[in-house]
Amino acid sequence: MNDCLSPDEVFVILARWPGLILTNIGYGGWRLGLRHGLVAGFQGSNMASSCGNRTGSLPLYDYVRSQLTTLIQRFGLEASGADILCCYQTICKESLAFAVDRKPPEFSRINEDGTPFQFALTLGPHHPILQFLSEAGIPGSSGVERIARNRDCIRTLGGVLRCAEAIAEVGQLLDEMAPVTDPDLLADPAGAFWTGVGFARGERPQLKIYINARWGHRDGRWKRLHRFASHFGIVEERWQALDRSLVSNMEPLGMALTLGETAPLAGRIYLTAYGKPLSYYERLMQPVTDEAFRGAFRRYTEFILGEDRTYPTRSVVCSFGFGSRAELDFKFELCGHCVFASDLEAAGRLRSWLDSTAVDPAPYVELINVLSECRLSASHVHLHSYTGLGVKEHAAYTSLYLKPKKIRSQEMQ
Repeated sequence: MNDCLSPDEVFVILARWPGLILTNIGYGGWRLGLRHGLVAGFQGSNMASSCGNRTGSLPLYDYVRSQLTTLIQRFGLEASGADILCCYQTICKESLAFAVDRKPPEFSRINEDGTPFQFALTLGPHHPILQFLSEAGIPGSSGVERIARNRDCIRTLGGVLRCAEAIAEVGQLLDEMAPVTDPDLLADPAGAFWTGVGFARGERPQLKIYINARWGHRDGRWKRLHRFASHFGIVEERWQALDRSLVSNMEPLGMALTLGETAPLAGRIYLTAYGKPLSYYERLMQPVTDEAFRGAFRRYTEFILGEDRTYPTRSVVCSFGFGSRAELDFKFELCGHCVFASDLEAAGRLRSWLDSTAVDPAPYVELINVLSECRLSASHVHLHSYTGLGVKEHAAYTSLYLKPKKIRSQEMQ
C-alpha cells in the first residue's frame, strides 16, 4: 500500500471526515486539506507534496528549531520569541543533537520511537497554549548524570521564566519524588524528569516539570503519589477517596508540577490503563466532573473513536490536577497510534471534533501543517502521539501532543 490515492478514494475520505475539504487548483490538480490550510495535493490519481522544503541530514535540533521559529510567528508569540528559543536551547541542545534522518538514540520514552521531544497544544475558551516538552542531557548519560543535568536545566529555566523562587520552594518535593541515590530510579531507562514550557499570547509563560512514577515496586509508586498529593493538602482528602478506586484498575505513570512567575503552584498525577471500556472512565470521572463535561466526553469519543467506542480502549492516560482550589480537575487522553490508522485520518477526525465545538481549529491546522510540511501520511501515524479532552474550572479543553518527524519518501508508503 502507498499514499497514492485515486479520486474515488479521496471522495471516500471526504465522506468519512467532513473536516477535510477538496479544492480544484486547475490543470487536473486538486488539493486535499483542512479549511484553514493545506494537507496534501494530488494530480490525477497520484498524491504529491504541495509545500515544504527538503532538509537533508540536518541535526534534529536545527530542524525542530526552524519549526518552532515558524510557530512563534503563526501563534503571534513574537514578544516571547527570545524566551521561547532560549528555553528550547537550554532543554534540547544536547538531547536533539542527532541527524534528522537517523533513528533516535535509545534515550527517551517521550515517544514510541525514542524521539525526546513533543509539541503540545491546548485549545479551550482562552488563547491557545503552544507548548513543547523534552529531556535535557546527552543520550547515553548515567542515571545520576541525567538527574543532575535536568535539575540544572530546571534552575536555568527558572531564571528565564522568572519563577526561580517557586522552583526553590519545590526543591525538597523533587528530591523526594526522584531520589538521586535510589538504585531502582537510576536503573530505569526512562530517567527521572522531562521539562516543558508553555506560552500563550498576552499571558505569562509556564514551566512544567514532569516526574517519572513508573520505577520501583508497585507499593512504592503509589506511596509516592500519596506523598505528592499531600503537598496540596487542600485536596488531599478528595484524592484519597478517589485513590481507593484507582489502585486496583490503573497504574502510576507520572506527576507534574506547573509553575509561573505569578501563578500559584499546580500539580497533576498521571495514571494509565489498557483494555478498559469507556464506561469505566465515565464512572471514574463522575465524582470530579459535571454533566456538561460528561456530555462533551461522549461526543468527543464519538468523533475520535467512531464505531470503535463500543470496544475496550487500548492505551489510555487519565490525570487529575491539583491547585489552590478545593476541586480536582480531570483529563482523558488516547494514544494516537492506538486510535488512528494514519495522520490523515487523525487530522480529519480531530478537525471534525473541533468544528463541532466553539473552539477555533485554526491553531491546530497551523501546527499540523508546519510539522507535516503539508504532507500528512494516509497510511501511517507519524505525528499524532496523544489526543485528549480535559476540564478545568468547569471549562472543557482539547489537548494534542505531536512528535516532530521529517517524513521521508519511503515513509509515505
